Amino acid sequence: MSKSKNKKHGKAISTAIISALAYIVLGFVMIFYPDKVSIALCYTLGGALTVYGLFNLITYFTSKQASFGFEMIVGIAATAFGVFFLISPQSILGMIFAIIGILIIVDSTIDIKRSFQLKSFGVKYWWISFVVSALIIIFAITTIIFPGFFADIIMIILGIALVYEGISGLTLIATIGHYAKKISNESQMINITPDNEYDDD
Repeated sequence: MSKSKNKKHGKAISTAIISALAYIVLGFVMIFYPDKVSIALCYTLGGALTVYGLFNLITYFTSKQASFGFEMIVGIAATAFGVFFLISPQSILGMIFAIIGILIIVDSTIDIKRSFQLKSFGVKYWWISFVVSALIIIFAITTIIFPGFFADIIMIILGIALVYEGISGLTLIATIGHYAKKISNESQMINITPDNEYDDD
């Protein structure tokens, strides 16, 4: 493997580890402080949209270059939504659940792919990760379609799912790395052995 590929592979692993740790931290916060997290997420999204909208408006009115008004339209829309979310944070809880649900679906899909990698390495219980990840995808889809069904416990359940995703991601990365290294070492030994036999003759 070339240095550039090694660098990209290492960067991808680092990103996956950071994401997994972030899932674990966020998951525990959601489990122990579900109400505060809900409101905090609403205010954070509202504040971010407001700042982004105002930035676009300022850019539009202060820019000396010709403009088609795209910045102004985006600025007005983002600012309006941001202020609305700040005034009525409860109105976007369903949207936040949908966003978190989509993130969980994406990450669980990656875990399913990794479980098949474990199968290719000959790991006996690879199917456990596959089944759990599939069940979490079903749960995430349910929370997106029926956000009110779980009522007050939805944030706690999502928190538990995030913690699992984080721990599962770290475990799968470590396991795949172990088996990949083992296979690589065995391949190098096979390649070296004929040369040694030739030298002995």
